[in-house]
Amino acid sequence: MKKVIIKKIIAIVVLFIGLHSCDDRENYMDGPALLNIVEQITINGKNAEINHLAGTINVSLVGSTNLSSVLFEAVAPEGVSITPESGSSLDLTNPVNVSVSNGVSERIYTVKATLLPSKIAFLGDGDTIDDIADDDVKAAAEWTQATYGSDFVYVSYDGLTDEALEGVNVIVYVYDNVGSSEQPAALLANLNVISKFFVQGGKIVAGLLGTGLVEELGRDTSGLRTIIGTGLGGNNPDTWGIGFTNSTVANIISNGVPRNANNYVDVINSGYKEDHNALWDLASITTPKYANFNSVYNAEPIAIWDHTITAEGAAGIIVWNPWDRFKGYMITIGIGGMEWSMNDDRNNPYLSNVQKIYKNSVDYLVSK
Repeated sequence: MKKVIIKKIIAIVVLFIGLHSCDDRENYMDGPALLNIVEQITINGKNAEINHLAGTINVSLVGSTNLSSVLFEAVAPEGVSITPESGSSLDLTNPVNVSVSNGVSERIYTVKATLLPSKIAFLGDGDTIDDIADDDVKAAAEWTQATYGSDFVYVSYDGLTDEALEGVNVIVYVYDNVGSSEQPAALLANLNVISKFFVQGGKIVAGLLGTGLVEELGRDTSGLRTIIGTGLGGNNPDTWGIGFTNSTVANIISNGVPRNANNYVDVINSGYKEDHNALWDLASITTPKYANFNSVYNAEPIAIWDHTITAEGAAGIIVWNPWDRFKGYMITIGIGGMEWSMNDDRNNPYLSNVQKIYKNSVDYLVSK
């Protein structure tokens, strides 16, 4: 009997010690785990990709970035120390090690920066910008060249090759035409070059009738780009404007663009208007239309004609995010009133609004 009692006592003691040890282990793990103690890293405001298992932190920065002095910012749980400290300036011309400690263990991460291609390419039908046939397209090309200077490159449809797009980050493709919305045959002859660029992560801003490129590339399968105008146009006494949603990306694309008293953006004043719309008809999409379109196609509508923005019956500016095999982004700007050149040679006081929206679109994609 004594032996049985002693065995039970020993068993209880062992169980108590075991439970106590478990409590110790659980207490030990109460702090941040070693492999996930870094929540977020940004370099010059750009979110970096953190691979905890490999101990690497990778970030892609705009091609013009001075890697010898970039801003390092880190977010980690309370009690975690990071060296160098968040807010430090780093020299990332070569990979840099960052030490992270949770008070018990230390982990070394290697931070590496990659510069994105920096060129902004404009596609046109002429051998040179001077040879571009359409006045709106030519004006858009001249503006793009003046805006991006040494980072600008002009590529003709006939000159579209992989080599021509080497070092290009964003393609600007503005196309306008009377009588047909079909994409230019010379462009389609080299569509495989643009497709490769886009599939591999290249970015595109497509304007006016050029928005049809998103269909030609197979990125838009909705079949809803049906509100299209290709007529000669005519005189109109109204000022036309566009309305933006209040989403994050809509605010980025419209940042710095003046609003009128109704919080819309004016884009063209009274006078001759071509009115070459290329819009998506969302009548068949259930409400909320913009959100549901985005859910199905991973493409966010952000703007349409001013007072129609609330109804969301159509979409004029859409941000197409990477999806399926397509790693690149595209922004389509199909609102016809966003002309680049006035057919009656008048001065459109709202042209700068059009230019700013395009610039914000290009710059947004440059950073992606």
